[in-house]
Amino acid sequence: MNPEPYLYIMFLQFIPKRFCGYLPPIPVKTMLRCNGKEWAVTLKSGVRRRLVNGWKQFVVDNNLKKGNVLLFELVEATSGVVIFSVEELGLTNA
Repeated sequence: MNPEPYLYIMFLQFIPKRFCGYLPPIPVKTMLRCNGKEWAVTLKSGVRRRLVNGWKQFVVDNNLKKGNVLLFELVEATSGVVIFSVEELGLTNA
């Protein structure tokens, strides 16, 4: 099975279920790479997967606001680490 490498996020609250099958089922160290920098966050486990412990700093450091569209490319996903390359694509009309 080829992983679905891209995830578009308009306002990240929870990671879509269809994407979670490509991620480890346990809490795992996660790296977000954006504009040549890296942020360590935690990918929370459970029914509703989300990024915590570092996500707010990523949002602040990248001056993100509600309406920003992000492209997450899954670079690596193992039981020890998940790495996403993140690109900001602009604002929605919402």
